[in-house]
Amino acid sequence: MEGHFLVPDYYEDFRCKGGACRRTCCDGWGISVTQAEYFRLLGMDCPPDLRRRIDVAFHAPETPSPERFRLITPTWQGDCPMRAPDGLCALQCACGEEALPAICRLYPRAPRTAFALECSCSGSCERVIEMLMAHKEKMTFHTVPLRFEAELPHGPELRRPQGYYNAVRQMCLEMLQKRELPLSARLMRLCSALRALTPQVSSCPPEDGERRIRYFLLSDTPPAAVPEGLDRALSYARALSRELGENSVSLSSYTAAAEQTLPDEPAWTAAAQRFANLFPDWETEFEQMLVNHLFYDCFPFSDVQENLAQETQSLAATYALLRFLTVGYAQQHPTREDYVDAAAAAFRLIEHSRFDHNAAVVLRHAGCESEAALFGLLQL
Repeated sequence: MEGHFLVPDYYEDFRCKGGACRRTCCDGWGISVTQAEYFRLLGMDCPPDLRRRIDVAFHAPETPSPERFRLITPTWQGDCPMRAPDGLCALQCACGEEALPAICRLYPRAPRTAFALECSCSGSCERVIEMLMAHKEKMTFHTVPLRFEAELPHGPELRRPQGYYNAVRQMCLEMLQKRELPLSARLMRLCSALRALTPQVSSCPPEDGERRIRYFLLSDTPPAAVPEGLDRALSYARALSRELGENSVSLSSYTAAAEQTLPDEPAWTAAAQRFANLFPDWETEFEQMLVNHLFYDCFPFSDVQENLAQETQSLAATYALLRFLTVGYAQQHPTREDYVDAAAAAFRLIEHSRFDHNAAVVLRHAGCESEAALFGLLQL
């Protein structure tokens, strides 16, 4: 597929770190290939040592399909068997990039076609996180011609005109970049606007919906709800970390560190201050990561079956988990590389699982459903 895609300003500058990457994209993940790719790899002309690797590199999932026909079998160290000792991909080095399965050629790039032609990079890649943290100006977007060899999936059928979706998304990005306000205030205003918009746009004609969106975009009225206390917010963040992270290969070490170093409110207060001293630009860095995530995830239409108010739960959960893990991990691992690694690990879960649904279930069971409860999470 080819077309003119809307991309973030850093997109064209992205370059893979190759062997210098601390946590490669094939480390610890279940990587699948299509039926066509599998048989192409089996029949490919390549050096004998690489042929031996390919012949034992795959196994069948429990329920194979043409789109998910085989899984790459990791080595005892959790690596892809195609990864060479220097950290580079032996398949690409021997046979060129065109030999790679589509998932390896694309990642961390993520083309989207649901609401418009868009493409960004996932925050689960450490190089992307490094670029976002180094980016001090507000993120902008522009259109570039892109071509993808893989067939891109189409999004679900839209329930409202495309202009409505684009207007809501633009509102979200602009609110999140209002730097005259603290980050927590921006997030609360964004969630408040989406929750207020939900009953209005669902009961008015589509063309009237855009007018009301513009009203909320221009409104500077602060949210009316008072955030719940810090102790309650920490209990919600701890529940997210424990329930969603304990079974994650990518996250388990980070969640364990956060649980150990953030047992109560005084510990959090001291840890948050130390984190701010270590990384004084953390609010700008979080802004960049969240703006990238919102664009990547088509927020607030990550799941068009959910309404705008329900999507605010996933935003609060994303911020809270990212904040809880990075602050907690930094207490024993205080370098910027550690900070990058913790953030990338969080986005492995957030952007490559059913995080929106699962986080909503965890928060509901923990009693975090009201606007005040969500605002408490955003105060962390």
